[in-house]
Amino acid sequence: MAKQEEFCLVPLSRNFSNMKIYNNSEALTRGSVIYPRSKETRNSTNFQLPSGGTPVTGIIAISLRTLLFGGSISIGNQEWMKSHLVFREPGSVFGYGLVTSKNNPGSVIMCVQAYVLKHLLFNNKDVPSGSTRDRDPLRPYRERQQQTLGLALSDIIWQAGTENSCCTVCLPGVQAHVERDLNYTPDGFTEKINLYEFHRKEDVVSFLTKYLNMFQQGTGSGVMLLLYSVILSRGITRVQEDLNGEYTELLTPVYEATQAIVTLVLTGKATPYLHNGVIRSLDEENTVKEHVGLMSRSDVGFLVWNRNDESSKQLGSRFKTPTFPIWVTHSQNKYGVLFHTRRDLTRDHRAEHRFDLHYYNGFLVHPEPTVITLDTRFNKTKDEYRMPVLERVILSKWQGAQVSWNDTTPYV
Repeated sequence: MAKQEEFCLVPLSRNFSNMKIYNNSEALTRGSVIYPRSKETRNSTNFQLPSGGTPVTGIIAISLRTLLFGGSISIGNQEWMKSHLVFREPGSVFGYGLVTSKNNPGSVIMCVQAYVLKHLLFNNKDVPSGSTRDRDPLRPYRERQQQTLGLALSDIIWQAGTENSCCTVCLPGVQAHVERDLNYTPDGFTEKINLYEFHRKEDVVSFLTKYLNMFQQGTGSGVMLLLYSVILSRGITRVQEDLNGEYTELLTPVYEATQAIVTLVLTGKATPYLHNGVIRSLDEENTVKEHVGLMSRSDVGFLVWNRNDESSKQLGSRFKTPTFPIWVTHSQNKYGVLFHTRRDLTRDHRAEHRFDLHYYNGFLVHPEPTVITLDTRFNKTKDEYRMPVLERVILSKWQGAQVSWNDTTPYV
């Protein structure tokens, strides 16, 4: 007898008709998401889309491409379009790590990495009590890898939609819902996505766990699925308002990540500013302009150092001292993650006297882990011009600390 599957119903009610880029009355229809919870097809590549999704419309496809790439007539950058989310070898010394071979999409992949580490290191309630394989959180096996990636993506997508108490998850289909015209050139992906809306985070977790392989396929576009989901969860109009005129697109003309896209994935809001709270200034017409930075402490942090970049000097404590001791790093257009394995580093200043930081950047060329030791008890001046770039990033938070690379060659 065939096994019966349990199904969940989730209402779809989000309206995307009020957008800045294209302001017509076309909107998403209402429906229901029906998806199976059986584990049997979780890792299968021969799956069908869950019923109840809403096909992408022309207005949404054009708006997504325009917001990311600056237009919808030319096809978006293939480096971004073909990037996906895949782990290193399960149970290995880098079993916790996602892989990136290209630096531009690596900015988003490292943001996902930070949330994966959050659940691997500080959310062990779902690890089987009798399991010996997953006792080392940094050497997870496949089931734990998949579990934490699903939780990480759920965190990122759900927090972008929390102001509406709902979020949208995009999944790719086979059929194109948008045809070529004067305003849109098909890219083989955007016109095929289907949208699923959720009003409870636990439903998002179940759904993403079931269809996680769509974000991981080597021939797929997992990074773009995540970005589209986050943008639509936040709302296209809200994302444009977040940018505050600092950017018109989320990627630069050479397809590098702007600060806004990193902040969007890390916090759910696409602010280009790194300071705490709101700073007001006068523009050329003596009109007060508000610069809205981080309004609350971030779950995971962000550290940045770029030569001659004044914005990095404005980094506020809500990024420098996050809830969890995990920081996405950015220096000289290189992204990585610094993390400490104990929660008390961001809870008790005494834990910062002497401690280790692990560093990971997703590239496969580094065979051994990088563990850096910091000692903040003795402040000494240093020759900044001979200092490794990553060390400059570290000292942007722990000023004057002594940094030991523990016989590891500084490669950042």
